[in-house]
Amino acid sequence: MFNWFWNFLYGISKSMYRIIDFLMSCANMLCGIEPMRYQGVETDFLSFLLSNRNISYGFVAAVLIAVVLTILFGVAALIRAIVSEKSNMTPAQVLVKVGKTLLTFLFIPICLSALVYFTNVLMQALYSATLGGSPDGIGRFLAGAFGQDALKSGVPEDFYLSESFNYMSTGNVRGYLDLTDYDYFFSWIGSICILLSMGVTLLAFIDRAISIVVLFIFSPISLATSVVDDGAHFKLWRDQFFVKFLTAYGCIIAINIYALVIGAISSTGLVFFENSLLNNFMKILIIVGGSVSMQRIMALIGNLISAGAGSNELRDTAIAGAAMRGALGGAARVFTAPFRATRSAANFVRDSRQFGTLSTIGQRLGFRTKRDYGVMSNAQMAQSKDLMREREKLRRQSNASFFGGKSSVQKVLEGAKNDKGKEGAGGNAGKNIAKKDNPIVNNAINNSLNKDKDDKNKK
Repeated sequence: MFNWFWNFLYGISKSMYRIIDFLMSCANMLCGIEPMRYQGVETDFLSFLLSNRNISYGFVAAVLIAVVLTILFGVAALIRAIVSEKSNMTPAQVLVKVGKTLLTFLFIPICLSALVYFTNVLMQALYSATLGGSPDGIGRFLAGAFGQDALKSGVPEDFYLSESFNYMSTGNVRGYLDLTDYDYFFSWIGSICILLSMGVTLLAFIDRAISIVVLFIFSPISLATSVVDDGAHFKLWRDQFFVKFLTAYGCIIAINIYALVIGAISSTGLVFFENSLLNNFMKILIIVGGSVSMQRIMALIGNLISAGAGSNELRDTAIAGAAMRGALGGAARVFTAPFRATRSAANFVRDSRQFGTLSTIGQRLGFRTKRDYGVMSNAQMAQSKDLMREREKLRRQSNASFFGGKSSVQKVLEGAKNDKGKEGAGGNAGKNIAKKDNPIVNNAINNSLNKDKDDKNKK
């Protein structure tokens, strides 16, 4: 009877799993874990950018500039080696260093391509190892992890690894799980935390891809300074490149590990406290705390590469996120500008009709007008008079309905005039009219007559 309700709840969970798989696919493609196709050839995103023709032109221009700088720096170092007695290098050593620097320019693209290729191979293996055995994404693992307490008899715990299992088909899932016992609450909390982390990470990936391209183009210029500073600037470039390059992979691996932790925490076999409410609160605290720490994983990996580099990267990411939110807010204001202008114009026309054009213009410019001192405009005075007339009309109608109307009084006076000279004639006429027109007066007259008769009988 309530199957539709459980299908609806699982529909929410599986939609979240599907979105997570979509975001992970985008992130994996940006990182190079999943290949992309360009003109029918499989490649990874970074290799595609670094081998792009226009970017290659920029690199060649940077190499030409670096060659000129290397020669200039080499001449300066050679002069210093000849003139200065405190120089650490002989002229021969300077010439050897200049030659090595010029040759290194040729190997930069080759070295970067080899680095990207081997790193992708290693990260693909590590990524697959942290999927919890799932062959096609983290969504399948999450669907199985939160359904461990809903297993039907005879279904193995690793049922989600079966090729026939499809978490997007509710009917297929019912063959493995009893949806009335599915951990919907924890699945929603864990999925939302992963989605938020993935959203922030995806934005950071775009920034890293652009940063790597910039570092690639400027690498010859940084290398050219090795002649005079013993490679200090090139070492700085190398640290920046590795931090940008490896932290992206680290975020993806960290998300997979986080999903494994969520799957382990959500099991009912894990008991922190005997109180079920307190026990669930503890599990939620771990899940939410883990999602917050996801942003610090980048700093952790960066600091392993170079001291302080990861913390600087995290700070730059926070600044970029604030700038992105500001840009989105500005775009929203630009998009709603026509609607706000239309609303302002309509309000100006209405205020002009109500308070006058000059008063409205002064109010818009920030000046005090008669409106601020309680002085009514012509339109307001006319509205006030109309309101007073309406109130007077309603008052007269109310009086007429209560006292019988003016016409009844006129009839009483006319009856008294026609029966002049006859005592009580006016009263009788008034009584007759009152009986006809006003039941309250009629009852009062009858009670008075009955009382007079009673007094006479007593006498």
